[in-house]
Amino acid sequence: MADNKTFTPKSVGSLTAKNRIIRSATNDHLGNRDGSVSDAEIAMYDTLACNEIGTIITGHMSVSPNLDYRADEVQLCIGDDRYIDGLSRIASKIHEYDAIAIAQLSHAGPKGLHPIDFNELSTEEMERIRDWFIAAAVRAQRAGFDGVQVHIAHWYLLQAVANIDLNHRTDKYGGSPENCLRLPLEIVEGIRKECGAGFIIMVKMNAHNTLEGIDDQYLLNMYADRLVNAGVDLVELSGSDFARKDRKAELYYIEEARKLKEVHPEIPMSLVGGIFSRDTIEKALEVTEFVSLSRTLLTQPDFLTKLKNEEDLNPEADFKSRCIHCNKCFEIFATKYERCVFGPVLPKLEETFSHQ
Repeated sequence: MADNKTFTPKSVGSLTAKNRIIRSATNDHLGNRDGSVSDAEIAMYDTLACNEIGTIITGHMSVSPNLDYRADEVQLCIGDDRYIDGLSRIASKIHEYDAIAIAQLSHAGPKGLHPIDFNELSTEEMERIRDWFIAAAVRAQRAGFDGVQVHIAHWYLLQAVANIDLNHRTDKYGGSPENCLRLPLEIVEGIRKECGAGFIIMVKMNAHNTLEGIDDQYLLNMYADRLVNAGVDLVELSGSDFARKDRKAELYYIEEARKLKEVHPEIPMSLVGGIFSRDTIEKALEVTEFVSLSRTLLTQPDFLTKLKNEEDLNPEADFKSRCIHCNKCFEIFATKYERCVFGPVLPKLEETFSHQ
């Protein structure tokens, strides 16, 4: 369609993405047990990057130098300088196809191999975690990434801290919404100071930051505004309930994004969740500057290439992903050694999980 924004360039921070599609961070389970990058991951990023995607965000990387506090036993680590050379292979592969390379930074916290209750950490321990995130961003920059995404969603540490019902701290990192946001805010400020103005900083945020998720739009609006003022270039809006959505649901968080835009139209945004077709991409782009895809690219890494070809041949028809929204991708990697029910079997997954 003549007014379709999907394949038009758009600036994000200091760079210009070749189109509006972002590969949202997706756990690939392809890392090595020592936290290093595997050849299977490089092959995966090659397949993604050669298929028209404008911006690629890696799977979440642990900022902790202690591998015992990762989200799983093969999560990549960015908590030590020894990982820089391996991570540079990812950035270089993505850049081969003129895509923007973003490293997602995360601390598993309550969802880790050894769960952490952040309410029991001292102020000094919280500050140490802050410094881990900032140091990880510096490593990502040294590895050649164009920027980082700070993970403040999906019940990992920073999202738990930002949730005003979960945060019971009485120091500077709790007690009010402003204090609940303090740790992510200090991380963003520190990254901007250490990495400079040209380094892209994104955040992945939950649409809801209370346990009930009712009438908390004010929190999203306030959090996003403060983070952008601290140096964030793009807010990617997600949520913690995406795996529980009805199979027919679409555009899971578009109303929250729309309300945020009404109050803060200046905030650059991307939307993820429930986007499986040309039609949903275009509807999302009516609200946000970018669209993020995860499961769609998990089952069809060449989805965007096929969409672009179909648009040339049949511009009026909708084009849908083959994803059936079954959520089996959250489990079959360890049982059938596949990332999607449509296959294929991945030797690296079989190598990792077959003897468990």
